[in-house]
Amino acid sequence: MLNLTPKAVEIIREVCNGEYKGLRIMVSKGCSGFSYNMGLEEDAADDDQVLDFADVKVFVDPASALWLTGATMDYIDNSSMGTGFVFDNPNAPPPPSAGGGGCSCASKTCG
Repeated sequence: MLNLTPKAVEIIREVCNGEYKGLRIMVSKGCSGFSYNMGLEEDAADDDQVLDFADVKVFVDPASALWLTGATMDYIDNSSMGTGFVFDNPNAPPPPSAGGGGCSCASKTCG
C-alpha cells in the first residue's frame, strides 16, 4: 500500500492538530496522469482502508487504493521547487508524448 516519509507524517500530524482524525487521499486518473486530492477528515468511511503511521491516520477509498499500491508520499519544502506533498508512484501512467498523446476524441468527450 502507500508509504509515507517521516516528513510527510510530521506535516500531517501538525495539520490535523488533534482536531481531525486523519487525512483522506483520493486518486483520479486523467489525460495527463494521476491527480491527487487530499482533505482532512473526522472519520473514515465504511469502505475505506485506514493506514496507521504512528499516531497519524490516512483514509483511502477502494478505487484510490488500487492506484496507491507501492507509492510513497513525501513533503518537500524547497523554494525552487515549491512546497507541498509529492508522490512517487510506480503506477503512474507515462506522460503524453510530444506528438499529441493524451486524450483523444475516442476516450473523452470533444466539443
